[in-house]
Amino acid sequence: MNRIKYYFIFNVLLLVTFLGCTRNSLDVDISNITLDIEIQRFDQEIFTLDFDTIDNAISAFYAKYKDFYDVYNVHVINIGPASQKYYGSYLSMFVNDPTNLEVYKDVCDVIHDLTETEFQLSEAFSRYLYHYPDSAVPVLVGYMGGFNHKLLTVGDYIGIGLDQYMGRDCPYYDLLKTPEYIQYNQYPGKVASDVMHVWGSSKYSYNDSIDNVLNRMIYGGILLYFTDAMLPQMDDSIKIGFSPDQMKWCVNNESQMWTHLVEHKLLFETDPLDIKKLTEDAPFTSYFTKESPGRASVWLGWQIVREYVRRNPGLSLAEVMGERDYQKILRESKYHP
Repeated sequence: MNRIKYYFIFNVLLLVTFLGCTRNSLDVDISNITLDIEIQRFDQEIFTLDFDTIDNAISAFYAKYKDFYDVYNVHVINIGPASQKYYGSYLSMFVNDPTNLEVYKDVCDVIHDLTETEFQLSEAFSRYLYHYPDSAVPVLVGYMGGFNHKLLTVGDYIGIGLDQYMGRDCPYYDLLKTPEYIQYNQYPGKVASDVMHVWGSSKYSYNDSIDNVLNRMIYGGILLYFTDAMLPQMDDSIKIGFSPDQMKWCVNNESQMWTHLVEHKLLFETDPLDIKKLTEDAPFTSYFTKESPGRASVWLGWQIVREYVRRNPGLSLAEVMGERDYQKILRESKYHP
């Protein structure tokens, strides 16, 4: 009986140890942070506007959306600032354009309920406040912009182009000849990770004093690590926007990709075209096979950053994000897949 009891206790201790080792260290306790994120439906405000009271509406929009309102007018729908003489007429033309009206109605049908996304973002920004307790949480604004600008940041505002998240099978994207690898990430479930990624990039810009493939890889990995910290339970494939097969390809070919970059002396390549081919969105990553996803080398950078953090467990998220010596991150990661 005593031996049975001993084995039982021993196995329980092993289980506790195993669970402790496998726990995600980024899944922090946010139970004492109360935050309810709401995505402001600026698209609905614009498309239901009473143009007989346009002057009052302009004042209200400036009060509510501040500089974001001007950026939307000038850089998203391209009608110029609201201060111009004929602004009301230009906005009316945009809102009453038959194509824009049709797209707006479809946006409302597809994205009529943002409850799940708002829940994800409430938890994500609660973690943001956990790591950055003295920071402000941005105002999230959903807009319809004629398929211009998927996301944009203006001060403490994040704009979300809802017409860019209407689903992979949205016929408009085919009509616009949007490449399939871009369409793959144009669905409502991608909003939360995209928002956190763009928020991270707005807070931590790229140090371009030395621009090469390695630096771009690791900077991309840092932004994905920020997304890890904000959305620790989300699948990696959603965070980076790869299909399950593409994720499997990266895992299976991690060593070969790294070896190829090293042996062909591509890590310190400064040619902008090579940097673009290896680190930006594309059907596949040049220098790798056509089965690879675009930005596969950024996935490598992500693994380097994760290994760097694993070997330096005392670092805060702010310290990881603020590290601008990208070669130091590689060196201290001792990355060797």
